[in-house]
Amino acid sequence: MSIDLSNFRDKAVASIPVKGKLKKDNLDVNGRKINFIEPVKYEGEIYRVDRDKLLHLNVIYSYQEACGRCLESFTKKERAVLSGKLVEKTDKIEQDGEDEIIYYVDEKLDLAEYIISTIILSLPMKPLCHEECKGLCPKCGTNHNKEDCQCVIEDVDPRLAILKDLFPKK
Repeated sequence: MSIDLSNFRDKAVASIPVKGKLKKDNLDVNGRKINFIEPVKYEGEIYRVDRDKLLHLNVIYSYQEACGRCLESFTKKERAVLSGKLVEKTDKIEQDGEDEIIYYVDEKLDLAEYIISTIILSLPMKPLCHEECKGLCPKCGTNHNKEDCQCVIEDVDPRLAILKDLFPKK
């Protein structure tokens, strides 16, 4: 998935369209298993601004994962944006904090690692099948999204247990 940047030698070329698919089977991120349902789609352009080349890319991906509360498998479609300044790998440049630096070698740009990094950064910290997921009962393991259980849960933080005695139940 290499993009040829040699067209920018011609000063009349202001932008290059970028569109394609990245085949990725699955991803292991800190113990989380992300299974891609279909190839990752990306579309955008590389454009010239003065002497700089800038990339703006929309990344669309569908994945399957286990919920962090109820452990049920779910699928989700997400969008992420990859944008940054293209820099020749041999150039030494200080990152100014505004734009991400995207390196290329010999007028060839390989987007695969940058797209995967963008996907990883766009994943939620805790995967949820839906926002209102009730999770599992900590005693019996019943999925509260499907049925309720009769377990009584009285977990009190040991540091606050003394406060429990101050407010007796009526």
